[in-house]
Amino acid sequence: MERMAAFVYALIVCAAIAPAYGEYYTESRHVPRKEKVTRLHFFLHDILSGKNPSAVKVAGSNRTEGDKSPTPFGSVYAIDDPLKEGPEPDSNTIGNAQGLYLSSSQDYSKFTIVMGVDFGFTEGKFKGSSFSVFSRNPVTEADREVAVVGGRGKFRMARGFAKVKTSYFNATTGDAILEYKMERRALSYIILSKTLLPIFLVQGQRKKKMEKASLALLVIFMVGVMQSANAESWARRLEAEKETVTNLQFYFHDIVSGKNPTAIKVAQPSVGNRSPTLFGSIMMADDPLTEGPDPNSKPVGRAQGIYGSAGRNELALIMAMNFDFTDGIYNGSCISLLGKNPAMNPVREMPIVGGTGLFRFARGYAIAQTFWLDVTTGDAIVGYNVTVAH
Repeated sequence: MERMAAFVYALIVCAAIAPAYGEYYTESRHVPRKEKVTRLHFFLHDILSGKNPSAVKVAGSNRTEGDKSPTPFGSVYAIDDPLKEGPEPDSNTIGNAQGLYLSSSQDYSKFTIVMGVDFGFTEGKFKGSSFSVFSRNPVTEADREVAVVGGRGKFRMARGFAKVKTSYFNATTGDAILEYKMERRALSYIILSKTLLPIFLVQGQRKKKMEKASLALLVIFMVGVMQSANAESWARRLEAEKETVTNLQFYFHDIVSGKNPTAIKVAQPSVGNRSPTLFGSIMMADDPLTEGPDPNSKPVGRAQGIYGSAGRNELALIMAMNFDFTDGIYNGSCISLLGKNPAMNPVREMPIVGGTGLFRFARGYAIAQTFWLDVTTGDAIVGYNVTVAH
């Protein structure tokens, strides 16, 4: 009887306090933290052929019918690839890579994909944990690097990079075995209270640092003392405490019309596209980045990835793009952008979630402003000013 009374009392207490947990609130506070560095080594087996493939095509463009490559520009693949200890197909499985990869390069000789993949582990001390990769992957290069932008479980708050090397590739079927050597950093918090929202804390701390760094960049620029033998005309670097803050300014040319578009539609709603905002349409882009708004100005890189219309009542694009730079000291480095782009706003802001090369461990923000738009074709030139700490 006493046990039953205690149980009923517990239910009453839980019912009484439940509404408090349902209310929206935020909390920010500074807490001690340190970083842990973890190194991982495994092999990803990506199989496109046979009766039981681990990667399947889910979308593509009808504008690439003449492309005979296994993964033509605009192709979107869903994957559930096994992760193994070794390159042999019968080696021990330690997890799965699940997500999407996109064929994002128009030049097949420089075949490039953009990955949005969760690497989840099912064995060992990392069982139940995963890390997230969102990055450009230049597949034809012998050694390449992809950005780790987050994680869960033992990889909470992770950021880092993975070195990727092709162990096996079948040019006819597209089947591949890839070797991953990963280094990631994760924040370890000393919890000072029963409730803690570390995402707000990190955002708040970084925002203050970035505001100070951005102000310092502006002052240095205005007095004209920021000069460097390696500095590019479209980018500036500043040492801020133990981090580097880099400011980049360039123009993004998105061409959807004509015989040689840089962005093509790869998916749309099955019921047809009657929405004035093109809700549900997905575009694959391989857009040039230039120093100025003139299409003939100096090229500084490519923007590769997808953007989709996610607004029913407004033109709101979800951007999953990688800015790959080809100029000066930034040649071979890239930054990853993932966020909402309310395209009709005069000025909008989107988060930078990772990077590779000189931009390893990058996080920051991009300010975008439309320079030119053809409302008939949808062609656009957009100015980007990007600030990243790395």
